Amino acid sequence: MVGRPIGAFFPDPEPDTEVGPPVLTVTAGGNEQLDGIDLELRAGEILGISGLQGSGRTELLEAIFGTQAFTRGRMSLDGRPVEIASARDGVRRGLALVTEDRKGTGLALSQSILDNALLAIRSVFPSRTRRTRTEVPGILTSLEVISRGLGQEVRSLSGGNQQKVVLAKWLATSPRVVLLDEPTRGIDVGAKIAVYRLIRKLAAAGVAIVLVSSELPEVLGMSDRLLVMSDGRIAGQLPPSASEEEVLGLATGTEARVVEEQ
Repeated sequence: MVGRPIGAFFPDPEPDTEVGPPVLTVTAGGNEQLDGIDLELRAGEILGISGLQGSGRTELLEAIFGTQAFTRGRMSLDGRPVEIASARDGVRRGLALVTEDRKGTGLALSQSILDNALLAIRSVFPSRTRRTRTEVPGILTSLEVISRGLGQEVRSLSGGNQQKVVLAKWLATSPRVVLLDEPTRGIDVGAKIAVYRLIRKLAAAGVAIVLVSSELPEVLGMSDRLLVMSDGRIAGQLPPSASEEEVLGLATGTEARVVEEQ
């Protein structure tokens, strides 16, 4: 990355990308870690989530997905109230969660690439397994996964290719909402750019995306809007043109105001 502006690594939105109607809405959401969460996510939108470690970023994604569900407040999909109380509920509703710990929670390292790509389908939509099996090679090719074949153990892949297999697992479910928690952590620059391109393509296809990242240039460079969290609450909203100082001001409580795009 030396000698190149940081913005050069974040691809522009696809030409046909359009932000559509609201897909996911949370009103006064809360649980033991979160309080007063109000957010709206639209089709084709990339909503960035920033904040310091322990601010509630990961907990927010887990609450939406159902692994640490909201215990108060309301959540809606396409304007209809829903209760998502488990990860299985989340997948059935069209949600996907790429966790920050791909080795611990995203992959079965001793299993093959194919088996990992089918993990979510086999667990939640077993009747679709045979059809999805035929689609997996195309998904892996579109993600530019480098391997010796579908039978190769995932543990032997590079970090970047492991992350692409995690993404393949969720793309196989045809999600409507993709929740990304530190999706480029621990992978090289080339793999990061491939993930950024995928995010842009998903948005162009109308998928709604929430992107959590501790790398401020990444979350600013890839988001349409940015929410900053602090102490389990949303401290404010910023446009993608915001400075890192503005983000840190909200994250630390030294700038308790909402900055909206003009």
